[in-house]
Amino acid sequence: MWEHLRRWLFDIPYTDPLERRQAVLIELIELGKLVVVLALLPLPLLATGSLLGRTLIAGLMGLIALAAWLALAMVRRGRLSAGVLLSALSVTTVLSVILYSNTLEAGAVTIFAFAVPLTMAGVVAGRSALLTVLAASLLGVSTAVILLRIGAPGAGFAASGDTTVATLISFVLVAGLLAFIIDGLSTLTREALAGRRARERELETMSRRLELAVRERTADLEIALGALEQRAADQAHLIKENERQRVTISGLSVPVLPLGKRTILLPLVGEMDDARLAMVGEQALGAVERLAARRLLLDITGVPVIDTYVAQSLMRTLYAARLLGAEVALVGVRPEVAQAIVGLGIDLGSMTAFADLQSALG
Repeated sequence: MWEHLRRWLFDIPYTDPLERRQAVLIELIELGKLVVVLALLPLPLLATGSLLGRTLIAGLMGLIALAAWLALAMVRRGRLSAGVLLSALSVTTVLSVILYSNTLEAGAVTIFAFAVPLTMAGVVAGRSALLTVLAASLLGVSTAVILLRIGAPGAGFAASGDTTVATLISFVLVAGLLAFIIDGLSTLTREALAGRRARERELETMSRRLELAVRERTADLEIALGALEQRAADQAHLIKENERQRVTISGLSVPVLPLGKRTILLPLVGEMDDARLAMVGEQALGAVERLAARRLLLDITGVPVIDTYVAQSLMRTLYAARLLGAEVALVGVRPEVAQAIVGLGIDLGSMTAFADLQSALG
């Protein structure tokens, strides 16, 4: 039975843990009110006293039962604040009528009981509900006091001569109910605070782990950046070294060989492209000027193919050297080279040509 009741209590449409626990607490309070009111409902009809008083008390108990049932239905449908506000207002109304039905001297416990709906509304339903119940309480107490002062009909009809036992029983019931509400709500608050602190500690732990991971990642990135900078510096050094080697190799690919005080030899080996043809011109003319050479020998024995373009470039170099005052000679002229030169219509004039280096030197 208790397991069925527990499942029924927790079968409510709330996802927030704190709100869910509050809803269960309000359900228990409303169910308790229903059980108590239904159990005590026949008593006013069987008690002695005026018919009006007994009827009014029975009506108040019926009002409490109806409000408890409606509030319970609202809470179970997901309207927690509205259900709590309805329950608090109904209790406030009943307490105001009870205060009116007693004298002010016997109303101390009733005024103390107004703390119950104020506590429920303020802690569970929020500030607006608290202000609403507070206004209703002030209105109810003020109305009851005014009616008692002016001696309105029916005022103090429930007052009796000796109210000690009734006051004590009422105080115990009200104080017990208030203690139950405060204990339940304070327990929920402590659990919520404990959960929040646990989440904060978890977040703090995650933050420290994330900070440590960021530090490690930053250190790795700094190491990688240092390695990248070193690699870039090494690559820059290699590029400079390659450029220097390229210049050296280019110079060695067109060497200038002094054969005497006034004779220089430029032996060409390999295929001739635009870059090497330009280098031939620079080396030949530079050597003629630098060494004050009077004779330039251009050896093309090692050039496998000489087409029209290569022949024209070589002839331009030789003519330029002649303009600098050097006697020029073309060494290593093969038949196909001779045909290319003739095909170009080049007039060798005072330029000499030799089949090999030995003939040129002889």
